[in-house]
Amino acid sequence: MKLSIKEKVGYGLGDTASNFVWALMMNFIMFYYTDIFGITAAAAGTMLLFARSTDGVVDFFIGAMADRTTSRWGRFRPYLVWLSVPLAIVFVLAFTTPDISPAGKLVWAWVTYNLLMLLYSAINIPYGALSGVMTDDPLERTSLNSYRMALAQIGGIIANSSFMVLIVKFGSGSQQLGAQRTVMLFSAIAVVLFLISFLTTTERIHPPADQKTKLTEDLKTLFLNRHWIMMFVTGIINITFAVVRGTANIYYLKNYLKWDGDRIGTYFLVSGLAMIFGAMMTKYAVKAIGKKWSFVTSLALVALTAIPFYWIKPDQTSLVYAFMILGMIVTGINATLFWALVADTADYHEWKYNVRTTGVVFSATTCAQKAGMGVGAAFAGFLISAFGYVPNAEQTPESIRGILLLVSLIPAVGLLLLSAFFLLYGLNEHICTTMREDLATRRSSRGE
Repeated sequence: MKLSIKEKVGYGLGDTASNFVWALMMNFIMFYYTDIFGITAAAAGTMLLFARSTDGVVDFFIGAMADRTTSRWGRFRPYLVWLSVPLAIVFVLAFTTPDISPAGKLVWAWVTYNLLMLLYSAINIPYGALSGVMTDDPLERTSLNSYRMALAQIGGIIANSSFMVLIVKFGSGSQQLGAQRTVMLFSAIAVVLFLISFLTTTERIHPPADQKTKLTEDLKTLFLNRHWIMMFVTGIINITFAVVRGTANIYYLKNYLKWDGDRIGTYFLVSGLAMIFGAMMTKYAVKAIGKKWSFVTSLALVALTAIPFYWIKPDQTSLVYAFMILGMIVTGINATLFWALVADTADYHEWKYNVRTTGVVFSATTCAQKAGMGVGAAFAGFLISAFGYVPNAEQTPESIRGILLLVSLIPAVGLLLLSAFFLLYGLNEHICTTMREDLATRRSSRGE
């Protein structure tokens, strides 16, 4: 099950497309709602908590539906074609500011954001599960996810580095019009990339031909999989603190460092390139110390590189870049390994219970990430509001201190505790090798 470079790149381009949405959700959505769309941080935080926490429940059913999809294209690939255009349309609507009352705008935000997250899940869960059925070779799977994370960052780099700049360029003096037109461009590019990903990938691992399970059975066996439970909890905590820091980052750059759109764009460009480098270095880390220890180490290093931001002064640009680059390199390793580890828990599920439910495993893990996104965004929004943030105004020392805490000490403490917790994870390299060999024997006996 060796994969060609063409297939790895083709698969990764699907996450380039997804990351146009993901990057704006991680780094700009709170800023967009407070400073452009025109609602308070507390109102936006409440909305994001509800939307991201509740639509995570829907994710499980999306994964179960994908597992039961049958088509000449496979179980997971068709969703890249079916849903790319609907996702693009709703993405634009979510970044459209209608000329209506404040109450009406809040309703518009709730409806469009919830639809966006639903469609994002409906295309991204099958896409993520696809990596679990393209190969079962551990190094190939790590390499595939390295390409995925590296190419995801291309989308992130484009979105993060150009969003503020393009708002000005396309807006003709209106930030609202500029945001809408910018997202129209991002959406068009994403549709093309999803189609390329569909055309260049192949599903090779299939469930037994006679496999028939009920949703209740899928859920029951899932929560018997202790290794998946570890990844579920880790996903919630990891994303919570990533979103806390990502949400506060734009406020840090704009209100503390006093950077303009061009400097912010450069910052995100360098950040994305550093994460790409980290993603491509993941396979070397795995060869040296294995997946588990690479993941634990990367969590700890992300935390340690965040701490200095509390004390860095606005004129210490070199220190800002130095710790950002180091942090994003290890973040690239961490993000790559997370999905490789989730794929291993799907293999364990088949090995232990003789049932292949890749879509359910990945969707339930995405559910955890959605919960983390909701908690992280709400936490950041509530604290930003509590510390007295005022949109488009000079910030008080108390507001600045809150922003500094959110980009440094708060996420650092959380990630250090998570790295210690992950020491309990039980799938080591020896167990994964045994699983792979046993599963290969089973498939061979079935004539696959």
